[in-house]
Amino acid sequence: MFHACRGADLPQPARSLLDHDRDMTSTLATYHGDALRVEVLRCRTDGGLYLREVFLRTHATGKIVEYGVLAVALAQFAPEARAAIEAGRKPLGALLHEFKIPFVSAPIGFFSADGAALSATPLAVPAGARCFGRFNCLSLPTGAPLAWIMEILPPPSAA
Repeated sequence: MFHACRGADLPQPARSLLDHDRDMTSTLATYHGDALRVEVLRCRTDGGLYLREVFLRTHATGKIVEYGVLAVALAQFAPEARAAIEAGRKPLGALLHEFKIPFVSAPIGFFSADGAALSATPLAVPAGARCFGRFNCLSLPTGAPLAWIMEILPPPSAA
């Protein structure tokens, strides 16, 4: 089951990893002391949205540090950045920095989820484990949305 919660009520380290206005790629890379790579599990384009389900993994060990589901507004990106997003070789946060795209990260809400609620996802959380996550919106400084993202941290025992 998913339970809504306030960012201030998240336990550490989930609170420092989720309750902020930065992108998750750089936040998790700093926390884990390693650059991250993206593993695209599934993707498709639907109208002007590029939808993908991903794992973010550390480069050195391949450890999963985030499970994410994104909807990216492709029309907001220049052709070169759009092509890089659709290529699926780098995390979205890394591409925003690489292409020097100014953005605002605005978490919409936070949640906890038990293993049973996530058992059907590729994250395959064990029964009894608890994960924490957030819903986030990345937008241009003008307010035009770039992406909507559900970001879930693996349980501490798997991290």
